Amino acid sequence: MARHGAIVTETKSANYTGVTTKLQIPSQANFVNGYFDWYLGIGAANIEAGISYSAAGFKVFINGVEGAETGSRSQTVSSIQKGQTVDLKLTYDHSTKRSSLYLNGSTLPWTNNALVTKTAGLNTYNTVKMVHGVQDQGGSSYSRASFSQTQLRTDTSGATYKTWTSDLSNTIRRVPNGGTPDSADKFTIFNNAPLSTKLDPA
Repeated sequence: MARHGAIVTETKSANYTGVTTKLQIPSQANFVNGYFDWYLGIGAANIEAGISYSAAGFKVFINGVEGAETGSRSQTVSSIQKGQTVDLKLTYDHSTKRSSLYLNGSTLPWTNNALVTKTAGLNTYNTVKMVHGVQDQGGSSYSRASFSQTQLRTDTSGATYKTWTSDLSNTIRRVPNGGTPDSADKFTIFNNAPLSTKLDPA
C-alpha cells in the first residue's frame, strides 16, 4: 500500500507568529521503509519544519523555503536519538518573509533565517499547526511520540506566548494526495493539544 497520512492539530484562529514545543521522540521506532515525521507549521501548508526519521537516520528539516526543493534544507543530525526530548521553535517574520527553526535553543545553518517561497496567504499573524506523519508501504510503526509544553507565539518580537490548549484548535486525520484512504487510520491519538500519538503497522 502507499501509506501517506498524518494527524494534524491546527489553530482555529490566525493570531500567531510562531510556536514552541518539546518533542519526545519515540523510544521504539520500527522503520521498514519511507519515513516518519513530527513537525510544526505556519500557514495552511506554507512553512513546515521539524524532525524526520528514515533509513538515513534523524534529519532536521524546514520546507516551504528557498533551497528546500533541492534537499539542502533537510540534513542529518547525528546527536538526535530515540527516546530523546528536544526543544523545537518555529518562527515567521512577515516583514522579511523569513522563517527560522530552532533546535534546543539554536538554529542550524540550514534552518536559520530561510527565505519563504510559499508566501501565498501568509500575513503577519497566521494559523499554526503540529503534525505527526508517515509515508511508507504500511509496515512501519513507532511507540508514543509527544509534543509537550507547547506555546503559541502571539507577538512579532517573541516576548509573549500563550499555552496551546485543545479549545484553541481542531484535530483531523489527513491523507495527502497519493495516499490510500486509510493512510491515517493506524495512528492512535492520546492527546490533541499538545499532540501525542503512536503508529501501528497497517
